[in-house]
Amino acid sequence: MNNTMIFIDEFAYRSPFANCHAMLKFIFTAVVLILCLLFRDIAVSIYIFVTMFLCNVFKNHVKWNDYVKLLTIPFLFIFFACIAIALEINYNNIFFISVTKQSFLKSIFVMMRAFASVSILYFFALSTPLCDMIWILQKLHIPKIVIELMYMIYRYIFILIDVQYQLKNASLSRLGYIDFKTSCRTFVNCIANLLILSIRKAEKYYQAMVSRCYDGELAFLKKESIWNIYDVIKAVCYIFTVIAVKYISYSI
Repeated sequence: MNNTMIFIDEFAYRSPFANCHAMLKFIFTAVVLILCLLFRDIAVSIYIFVTMFLCNVFKNHVKWNDYVKLLTIPFLFIFFACIAIALEINYNNIFFISVTKQSFLKSIFVMMRAFASVSILYFFALSTPLCDMIWILQKLHIPKIVIELMYMIYRYIFILIDVQYQLKNASLSRLGYIDFKTSCRTFVNCIANLLILSIRKAEKYYQAMVSRCYDGELAFLKKESIWNIYDVIKAVCYIFTVIAVKYISYSI
C-alpha cells in the first residue's frame, strides 16, 4: 500500500498527460464516470475498463504489471462486496443461504461497473499532479479550510510512511521479527514509537512552515495552461463512443 501511494504520486508528475488541461481531465473523468453509473450496462462497463487499461498502459506509459497491482487493491473490496450481493438468505421454516442466477448475474454486473469506475478514476489519478487537483478544487469553490486540510493530511501520510519504513528497517536489523512472539512485541513498540515520532515530526514541520512566513493560510502555485483543441476533440469522441456502445448493446 505504501509503495502504491508513492508510485501514484510520482507517476502523476511524470505522466505524458500531466501537461493536459486539468479541468478538461476532470470534466472528462466526471462525464465518463456518470455515464458508467447511469447506463448500468455490462457492455459499457467492459468497454470503459478495457479502453482505460489500454490508455493507461500504452498512452500513459504505465507498465501493465504495475497497473494490475493497482487494480488488486480495490479488487479485494469489490470481490467480497459482490459475494455478499450474490448470496441470498432465505428463511422458510429452514434457514439457508443460496445463490440464484439473478443474484449471480447482478453481482457480476456490479463488479464490472465498479472496475470500470475504478479504471477511469485511476486514469485521472495517474495523470493529474496534486497541484492540479488543488487548482480544480479552487475553481470549484471548495472551502479553503477543506483544501488545506486535505493537502496537509495527504502530505503527512508520506511523512508517516517514511518514519514507518525507518522503524521497520531498524527492527529487522535487530531481528525484531524472528518469531511470532517477538514480532507482536516489535509491532506494538513500532506503533508506539510511530505515534511519538509523528508528533515530533509534525512540530518540526510546523516550525518550518512558520519560518517560511506561514500565517494560517497556504498559498498554492497556480499552473497556467491552455485548452488544447485536439485533446477536447479526443475526449468528446471517446464520450460519444461510450454512448454508441450503450445503444448498440441495447439494440442487440
